Amino acid sequence: MKRVLLFLLLSFTVAMPGYAQRQSQRQGSPRREAMERIHAAKMAYITDRLNLTAEQSSGFIPVYRDYEGEMKSSRKLFLQKYKGMDIESADDATSMQYIDDNLDYQQKAIQIKRKYNDLFLKVISAQQVAELNKAEREFKQILMKRMEERREQRRGGGGRWR
Repeated sequence: MKRVLLFLLLSFTVAMPGYAQRQSQRQGSPRREAMERIHAAKMAYITDRLNLTAEQSSGFIPVYRDYEGEMKSSRKLFLQKYKGMDIESADDATSMQYIDDNLDYQQKAIQIKRKYNDLFLKVISAQQVAELNKAEREFKQILMKRMEERREQRRGGGGRWR
């Protein structure tokens, strides 16, 4: 039953852009509204995939949001530094700086993951923490597949029902 509800939530999240756009015009940015719906679907997917109890979920979700925020902030700092820069045509000094900064970013990401793994272990089991990365990858794959399907439909490729 949980999987059916999750599927419906994901389908609704991806399949209702027109409704969401009208609502967001009244309430705020369409991009922000879409991101909030995707995040809600992601949290539902992870909660279901890890078989979190209500108690675990109430402790896990705030910690996970903090984790996402730190990872996003770290990624944003790195990407902003090289926004608009064509690394392929950069000189050697710039390329070396990019390599060093990229390694620093990856190191920071690992530090954040280590920090939050310890925090996750306070609210969920080690097995659930081990499954978390897999659940995140699966959700990303599902999301990318749905987005590609939507792009195909917009291009008129509508599949076999065309």
